[in-house]
Amino acid sequence: MANLNRYKFTFSDKQLTLTTEHDNLFMEEIERVAKEKYQALQEEMPTADSETLAILLAINTLSVQLAREIEFEKQEEELNRLRKKLLEHIQTLETSAEEALS
Repeated sequence: MANLNRYKFTFSDKQLTLTTEHDNLFMEEIERVAKEKYQALQEEMPTADSETLAILLAINTLSVQLAREIEFEKQEEELNRLRKKLLEHIQTLETSAEEALS
């Protein structure tokens, strides 16, 4: 089992401890981005409570992740299509070369 890291930080008014496989440097960057995005939501919705802001932050994050996963799947499909096309082209060249040598 991988070594787990316990990363502690304060988010909004909550003390949190995350158990993660990532090192502190990575988690510090996650913390920075989360606080930055939270602050931006807070500025857009100054009357929203911290729980609502946290839920919106989570939903926004999942939305971005899903969009990226969909785009990644499209790129994987395109890559597989191009690989198949290349292999077919190579097979055609090999067949042509064999026929030329016969």
